[in-house]
Amino acid sequence: MADGDIVHDKLSLPYQKVYKMLCEGKADPEECAWMVELAMRKDIQKKGAAPIVLAKRMGEILKEAMENFNKNGSRNWGAVSDQLKHLARQTSCPHDIKELILRASKVILHDFRYGRRTDTDALAEVTVVQYIRELYRSNFKERIPLTREHYAGIDTATLMIRVKALDPELSPVFDKWGKQANADPYHNVAKLKRPPRRKLEELDLDDNLL
Repeated sequence: MADGDIVHDKLSLPYQKVYKMLCEGKADPEECAWMVELAMRKDIQKKGAAPIVLAKRMGEILKEAMENFNKNGSRNWGAVSDQLKHLARQTSCPHDIKELILRASKVILHDFRYGRRTDTDALAEVTVVQYIRELYRSNFKERIPLTREHYAGIDTATLMIRVKALDPELSPVFDKWGKQANADPYHNVAKLKRPPRRKLEELDLDDNLL
């Protein structure tokens, strides 16, 4: 497709090419994930350091709250949620970014509440990673079904199976980016790197790339 072609009006331009690739089904999950990472990196870099700072601060609040819970035995989950909302209101991030980071922090809080997470180490980094995951969901994964007809006539169910197949490729990259952004003293996201692109192999047109 030519640069600037829009084949899904709910997706921003950086995601159009990989959406088309997924619809056509000619590229494998590794190659499609590599293209998603390109779009995601642009998204993260465009939003800059402020979301990273807010996510880290929310992670610190979660760490303090969970450790206090462990000490005194009481569990006021609503108070922690309110504290996170209050912090978001006080920051200068755009509203949609605040909501994404709040969603990320509440995923972690929910995991603590229902015993899916107990470790309070590195919660700042964990929250940054979860912010990146929520950004991916919000800007790509959750927008794909928001059209009546998909490119190349593919049905939504089949397309979402292909999207889900990207998760094992994307997850370690998001983890790496979150760790890097959290560790940088200036929260610099300009130098995030994708894995090396593997040499593409010719695909058999009869291959089933669901």
